[in-house]
Amino acid sequence: MNMNAADENRQEAFDDWSRLRQGLIRIGLDRPWPESLIWIGVFHLTACIVCHILYRYVTIAPLPYLATWSAQLAANILMLRKLHGRGWSRSHPLIGVLTRVWLTFLIISFSVTSYSEMSAAQANAFNWFKPAWASLSCFAWAMTAWIVSPWFVVAAVWTWATGWAMIYRIHDAYLIYGIGWATLLWVVAAILIRKRKRQAGQFEKRVE
Repeated sequence: MNMNAADENRQEAFDDWSRLRQGLIRIGLDRPWPESLIWIGVFHLTACIVCHILYRYVTIAPLPYLATWSAQLAANILMLRKLHGRGWSRSHPLIGVLTRVWLTFLIISFSVTSYSEMSAAQANAFNWFKPAWASLSCFAWAMTAWIVSPWFVVAAVWTWATGWAMIYRIHDAYLIYGIGWATLLWVVAAILIRKRKRQAGQFEKRVE
């Protein structure tokens, strides 16, 4: 009897989780999340291009890079508020979870960069944090796969491969990282837009 009750509770939990994921997917299709991903890709690629130019032709002093990444973060926050309103991170429980996952990614990425900068004088290792960003990205996308859809494992593999490309062309790492991330975000956005159009077409057929 207790075993049956435990099985029922487990099944209810799985059903609740399935409903949460389905609700998240509906929000992704109904609200301008594909457009948001496109803009995030644009801002990220722009920041990486600026960092690439700074690194190759201007300076490796940390302040310009910090200003560039801060500007990108501010642009993303303003864009999300513009498209989704102030409480966008609380619009669905899983959006809140994903926000925490990616906020953790940003915090650890900043920490890794700080350690790299502090170790540069002793070990001439100011480049090692760049492939580490790809590893952190791989982890964050894998977490997204666990939460949303197994298909996001493809995104994790993509960022892993981006890290390898960054290692082989370390002096172009900023550019490779920006192109890899922007391409990934735009592909996800294109898939969501395609699903949205398909959903709209099915609705029109039902109305007819």
